[in-house]
Amino acid sequence: MRSRIFWGVFLILSAAILVVSQLHLIAYTFSFWVIVATIFLIAMLLQSLIYFQIPGVVFSLAFLAILFAKPLGITALVPWTILGAALLISIGLSMILRPLVIKHRPWMKVHHGNFNYGHHKGFVNVKYSDDPDVKTVDAPDVDVYVKMGSSIRYVKSDDFKTANIDVNMGTAKVYFENVTVKDEAIIHVNVSLGNAELYVPSNWNIVKGINNNMSNVNETGSPNVDSDSPIVQVDGLVSLGNLKINYI
Repeated sequence: MRSRIFWGVFLILSAAILVVSQLHLIAYTFSFWVIVATIFLIAMLLQSLIYFQIPGVVFSLAFLAILFAKPLGITALVPWTILGAALLISIGLSMILRPLVIKHRPWMKVHHGNFNYGHHKGFVNVKYSDDPDVKTVDAPDVDVYVKMGSSIRYVKSDDFKTANIDVNMGTAKVYFENVTVKDEAIIHVNVSLGNAELYVPSNWNIVKGINNNMSNVNETGSPNVDSDSPIVQVDGLVSLGNLKINYI
């Protein structure tokens, strides 16, 4: 309910800004498409703040700075300088504010360079390398965390329940072809400045609830769903990244 009211008010205010700008009632006059882009970027900025997506916040502000370089008096900065600075700021803030982000993503735990995958008690050392980290996971609950690297996971389970996939400036491929879902399952994805690919059985009834923040979310292959197909929900946020669901 609050979400509907918030976005409803936001759209009404956006319409007011659009009308006022075209009536030349503000100091600077902007084109119609600049106003539309501004409204879109502000929406992405607010969504990123809600979901604690640091890259989404920083890059939304960066693109706004590029659009309004003249009023801000920063025309000496070329767009690539602003975007390069945004990338460095995103990495820096992600490191500094990581404890705050972890509170909102309980499967991410980090202690002195070791990652604790969700409810698994042991710590797993993660080393960044050019070669992908390839593993087979035999468990009903799977956690995949990738940061500035590449990971491939082959999931095996006779009663798959959940998967938490967190990709930050990296690439992850997760294969669910050797998985059985007895009733329902859920896959949480969180992709920031990265790429995630899910390879799922074609008989899965995928229900998507993904928030798309200036990203690409698509599907390949043909699902073959019938009344006996298990329901698998895919939700989460993709911010300045890519998510592909491959039916196999």
